[in-house]
Amino acid sequence: MERNHTIMQFFEWNTKADGKHWNRLKELAPELKAGGIDSVWLPPVTKGQSAEDNGYGVYDHYDLGEFDQKGTVRTKYGTKQELHEAIRACHEHEICVYIDVVMNHKAGADET
Repeated sequence: MERNHTIMQFFEWNTKADGKHWNRLKELAPELKAGGIDSVWLPPVTKGQSAEDNGYGVYDHYDLGEFDQKGTVRTKYGTKQELHEAIRACHEHEICVYIDVVMNHKAGADET
């Protein structure tokens, strides 16, 4: 028997800019699954124009939180390694991960 599936938007505009969001997802993955969440929708994972940027003011589409740019290595949500660990934790708990990708946003770009 098929059951309904539930996706959770795992961010909101005012998510803390503390660089710990990916770690929160990693830690909450078992609880999310137990609560019936089958999928999570994540914010843009690329480097924004600052460490506080929610991901929609894209600076570098290829920096997932590993290069020292715009005054930070991490993104608002954490480092590339922490992102990978969070995704791995979700997959271990059979939670699909969807990432919001906004290829036409370049508000944080500059001549470099």
